[in-house]
Amino acid sequence: MAPEPSSRPVTVDAEMIRLVSWDVLIYTLTRPLAVIAYTTLVAAFAVNVVVLTLIGTADEERSSTLTITMLAIAALAVASVVFTRASVRRAISTAMPAGTSMRVEVGEKSVKLVSTRGVSDMAYSTFRSVRVGKHAAVLQLVGSSAVTAIPRALLSDADVAVLKAKI
Repeated sequence: MAPEPSSRPVTVDAEMIRLVSWDVLIYTLTRPLAVIAYTTLVAAFAVNVVVLTLIGTADEERSSTLTITMLAIAALAVASVVFTRASVRRAISTAMPAGTSMRVEVGEKSVKLVSTRGVSDMAYSTFRSVRVGKHAAVLQLVGSSAVTAIPRALLSDADVAVLKAKI
């Protein structure tokens, strides 16, 4: 029995891009290596706070160095999140520009994204995991940190169940 198209076409708009980008950003920032990196930055910041509190203003030179170090750590963490967000947004906007009409077909062996820009037929074996957020299904590629995002508006609950079962 051939699967029928899973969803009606949806026109991508700026709000959809923003919401899908948000789900992909959350996915990206909660990956194990990202959690380790941000935990390390928070720990380094906390150590600087403790040491700064302990030495107080007794040693001006160390106090200044620790303050600058704390600011640098905070700036690094914020910049990392901002750059990650911009990168995700750019990738989502490139993959599905505003005004593009899209639909998805969840089949037996693959998921097919059909848009006015073309067709992407992706075998389930291409992916190693799927996480379904409020606004996107995020599919991680095998052997890579790269992901493919499918707007949740294109997927029925049955489609989500099939993706989870096949990946």
